[in-house]
Amino acid sequence: MNKNLLLILLLFSTSLMAQRPKTGEQIFVSRYPEEQINLVSNASMVVSNTLEDDVIVTLRDGGRHYITHVYVRAFDQYTIKNLPVGHFVYQYFNLKTYFESPERIPISLNTEEVLDFYYSTGAKKIIGFEISKEEFFKQ
Repeated sequence: MNKNLLLILLLFSTSLMAQRPKTGEQIFVSRYPEEQINLVSNASMVVSNTLEDDVIVTLRDGGRHYITHVYVRAFDQYTIKNLPVGHFVYQYFNLKTYFESPERIPISLNTEEVLDFYYSTGAKKIIGFEISKEEFFKQ
């Protein structure tokens, strides 16, 4: 009886761990249009998350058109490759609230930009302004 109980607990705990996405996954593919890539720009962005929360980051161009999105686990990082050239706004969801950056990030040919999510004890709130769920998933 104890062996069966142990097996059931092991299987249950494994299924719980499988529910959390991995860093780099695009978990909202069905909610967004096709991502925009540029194979010749050699432009990329490292998204670094030093927060205790997982984040989902969405990149949009200057006209707020969808480029790509990525899931980044807490204390992890991911490199988004093959980005088009331009100025991008990032939106992020920390699994509680939706936010948008107050500034644009320039992406140039043959560059690697860094987007760093970190906690500052001096900061009174998360950088950016709160947006609605509809604005986050806007196509």
